[in-house]
Amino acid sequence: MLLNQQERRTFERLRFTSQVKITHNGHDQTVDCKDVNTEGMSIYLPEKHLKLHDEIAVRFDDQDAHFPALNADADVSCVQATDSGFVIALEFVAIY
Repeated sequence: MLLNQQERRTFERLRFTSQVKITHNGHDQTVDCKDVNTEGMSIYLPEKHLKLHDEIAVRFDDQDAHFPALNADADVSCVQATDSGFVIALEFVAIY
């Protein structure tokens, strides 16, 4: 029996519309986060700056100074073109 993508996920992705900061090859960019779970997330880019297996750093800044920002290292696991840009799936390698 083959499992589809949704069944293979250990945790359901949570819709999370927010902006996150990514760093790739020393360049910072603020992008829209579409969803997130403990294993990864997806982001939206208007232009294709990332490709499969690129390594990036992700920073979720908290506007409330009471909580520290969440940082993660991630690998690009999928790049999907849409009518207005690209949805990039990221797999977390480390969360700190």
